[in-house]
Amino acid sequence: MEKKNIIIVGYPKSGTTWLSRLVAELVSCPLVGDWGYDHLNPPFQEGLDRDSEFQCFKSHHHQKHISEASNLKTHTLIYIVRDPRDVVISGMHYFHFLPPLLKKIEPLRSSVAISRFITGITSQQQKKKQMIQAVLYGNKALNRWFSASWFDHYSGYLKEGVLFIKYEDLIDNPDSECARILDHLGYQVDAAHISESIRKQSFEVKSKAVPHNSKGNYNHLLRVGSYGYWKDEFTPEEKSQFVEAFKKMETPYAF
Repeated sequence: MEKKNIIIVGYPKSGTTWLSRLVAELVSCPLVGDWGYDHLNPPFQEGLDRDSEFQCFKSHHHQKHISEASNLKTHTLIYIVRDPRDVVISGMHYFHFLPPLLKKIEPLRSSVAISRFITGITSQQQKKKQMIQAVLYGNKALNRWFSASWFDHYSGYLKEGVLFIKYEDLIDNPDSECARILDHLGYQVDAAHISESIRKQSFEVKSKAVPHNSKGNYNHLLRVGSYGYWKDEFTPEEKSQFVEAFKKMETPYAF
């Protein structure tokens, strides 16, 4: 039987991994990995032994690329959206930051050890500056998934059939958001199963399970599990920059 593929998509550092795990837990299906990639290790896979009509994938693809990224058919799309200002702060603590000139030197660009070292000595203000550039205007030199701005990525999915979940609502009202997800999928479970799924995929539980000695940035995937910390970390000028950038755009957030 052909599986019904649920794609959980979002801009980088918007909670895509968390929601992917949660949806897979809710419908008792495997989280296969990243959409369009055959070989990925945990934490991008989970519950591969679950038997279900569904299977979940996570993705950061722009809407115009998602259909061509895989030969598999899409059953439904669930988009998680997060305040772009918190995306900036979260990204500061996750991505590797190389100065533009060094990125042009292949041995330096491809070396994880060198990238980590340079990231460690790069000031927080410089990291924040690069993340703001990525979120507001796109910055694929930082990471391939930042080829589009936050708004361009988000607005590309504003179409019929896509369920939108706010990261902040998922934190504040997980039961009601999970009910929306299940209703969207036409899948019924009892309240106890919803509560247990939320508990298993909570920040407190999953942050302890991420291997701190693994390769890559896995230990930074679940850094805080909260929101609104941009208010203390943005300068007045940076706050104004976002107000100006979004003053004519319709978003789920007030700037």
